[in-house]
Amino acid sequence: MTYSTLDTIPYKTFLNIAKTGDLTLLSTTETDPEALLKIWDDLYEQHLNRENATSQEKKTFRISKEVDSLEIQYKITLMACDALKFDFSEELHLLLTKEYGFKLRLDDEEVYYQDIDRIEREAKSFNVKAGVLKKHLPKKEEGQEYSIDDIMASYGSILGYPITGDFNQITYTAFFSYEKQVHAKIDAIKKQELKSKKNG
Repeated sequence: MTYSTLDTIPYKTFLNIAKTGDLTLLSTTETDPEALLKIWDDLYEQHLNRENATSQEKKTFRISKEVDSLEIQYKITLMACDALKFDFSEELHLLLTKEYGFKLRLDDEEVYYQDIDRIEREAKSFNVKAGVLKKHLPKKEEGQEYSIDDIMASYGSILGYPITGDFNQITYTAFFSYEKQVHAKIDAIKKQELKSKKNG
């Protein structure tokens, strides 16, 4: 199964991927890193386009997306170099030269292997760039943190009925539906309190 929509992905899985970058959590069938990255980008784009997304969330997403892309380029480059050391592949040669802009000459065997070694060294720049970008991501706040389970339980308490089912299976869409109800109830309570103070 592949979680390709916010209606199907469990909210806790969504948060876990956002925190760890582990895109393998998206699917039990799809393993291609670039395909998984595209699925995640689509999901996160939907996440940012919801009603109450902040500009900070959008900025964080852009940086995270760039970091993911650089890390995947680094891994793919190293895997392509390893494969090309043992057997030439036109597809991998085009990937490295046309898509990623490396120079890999084919006219001399010794030069060919020197170029592969150089590409492996130069590929480290992907990781360096990713590291620099990561410094621009927001730092996690210290202090008391509530788990998503705590939040779901408190939502049930505020609403007056428990959120049913396994918290691990509550979908992204369902979680934000509960959250919307909680905000509506809190707003209604505040309005009632203001009304009581005016009349009292």
